[in-house]
Amino acid sequence: MLVAADGDLQRWTTIWEFRDDASCEHTTVTESLVEGLPLTRVRLCRYGLNGATMLVTYSGATGSVAFDFAFAGFSPDRLVLDGFEFDRIP
Repeated sequence: MLVAADGDLQRWTTIWEFRDDASCEHTTVTESLVEGLPLTRVRLCRYGLNGATMLVTYSGATGSVAFDFAFAGFSPDRLVLDGFEFDRIP
């Protein structure tokens, strides 16, 4: 995703990894196209499902974040979290 920010254009990349043991990892890479330097942030988490809602609790946080989720085109390889689609990376 490209985002305009204070005279800069930034590329934001988000990667989610969900494991069978309900642990997860949320990685965001923000790269300034002016500076050309990527900033990577990795957050460890746990997740649970409640109907069509995914509850994510980040390490060190006291509460959970709720995300609506679905699978685009009923494909298990295309996860949609709060309207943003993520493709499975083999």
